[in-house]
Amino acid sequence: MQHLRSRHLETPIKQVIASGKPFLGICLGLQILFESSEEGQEPGLGILAGKVRRFKSEPGLTIPQMGWNQLQFTQPDHPLWSDITSQPWVYFVHSYYVDPTDSQVTAATVTHGHQTVTAAVGQNNLMAVQFHPEKSSTLGLQILSNFVSKVISENLALAG
Repeated sequence: MQHLRSRHLETPIKQVIASGKPFLGICLGLQILFESSEEGQEPGLGILAGKVRRFKSEPGLTIPQMGWNQLQFTQPDHPLWSDITSQPWVYFVHSYYVDPTDSQVTAATVTHGHQTVTAAVGQNNLMAVQFHPEKSSTLGLQILSNFVSKVISENLALAG
């Protein structure tokens, strides 16, 4: 957040999201959308209510979570999930997760150890994922393609 603010990017990001244009945040791009984080004192963008939390330590749990894990869709009809089978495997690298105040924004969850946490959010034009689609093989490419299709359809609707 310090880097975004020092480069005067906080306002443009908020303006793009407020404008209704499709927005996709990936990994930290998800976490910065929230109000605060246990990772530091710097406030987030506050676009979504909630906090970024560190995984709680438990026996046998690796932190950071690095590797493949299976999504559970909570918004199964979300545009990012078009042409994706249920419970897909995607690639994660993270020690922190988002904890939204409003569970309705959660588009998918993942279980790491005994903790089930938000892995993706979706609200209107705002989409963000904790995992890395660019590292998630063909399935990740499909997710990115679904986002591009949403951008194209939004632009066609505006032009038409």
